[in-house]
Amino acid sequence: MQSDINKRRAVRQKKARRRRLKIAFIFFLIIALITLAIMCFTVFFPIKRINVSGSEIYSKSEIIKASKLTTDDNLLVVSEEEIENNIRQKLPYVDSVKLKRVLPDAVILTVTDAKEYAYYQSGESYFILSENGYILKEQTEIPENVFQIITSGINGEVSSKATYVNNAEEELVNTLISTLQNKEINIDEIDVSNVLEISLEVEGRFTVLLGTTDYTEEKIAHLKGMIDSIPDRKGKINLSMWTPTNSQGSFTEEDN
Repeated sequence: MQSDINKRRAVRQKKARRRRLKIAFIFFLIIALITLAIMCFTVFFPIKRINVSGSEIYSKSEIIKASKLTTDDNLLVVSEEEIENNIRQKLPYVDSVKLKRVLPDAVILTVTDAKEYAYYQSGESYFILSENGYILKEQTEIPENVFQIITSGINGEVSSKATYVNNAEEELVNTLISTLQNKEINIDEIDVSNVLEISLEVEGRFTVLLGTTDYTEEKIAHLKGMIDSIPDRKGKINLSMWTPTNSQGSFTEEDN
């Protein structure tokens, strides 16, 4: 009987030693993995090569300098968002930056240039916007080949995103732009400074009165039909009274 007790005790002790060894192994494995991870993010994978492509506006050296990337940086740590923000702050005509890591030591930056898309006036200055709403440039001359956005107010500085004083106006402008473009109507001006008297300038020859925000998409669909039926003429199109039960628009030709 004593022998059986000793055998059971020996088995328990052996199992306990195995558990302690297993726990110790797991502990040292975790320490080793943590140490390896720290070294990966500090010692290993330093950036040695930075390649840039895509931009037709800025040189490779300008982009690298603006990115603030250096050979002291770690390949695994660098942030695409931070790099894009750094570049845009210095080089406003950059629309986006894609970062690709190539082990063990290279970074590839693919840059997309921003295009002049629209503008707004503030005081005596004109601010040119990209399609994504970033302010590309401030100038004193009226911009060419871009449409004007008129609101109750837009704020911002070059390289930052334009912010509308009235969020509802921003949503309305975006809706109008999207709807007009879907109907392939060329925009010259969008005026939402008074949401009861929304107006447009389109196709270089029409002033369009939309009135309120009611039935905006339907009004623009009707506008498309009217434009197609009035070739080679200029004037004012009034859709301010348009409703599903009163689907009429008027055209007043401009005197030559």
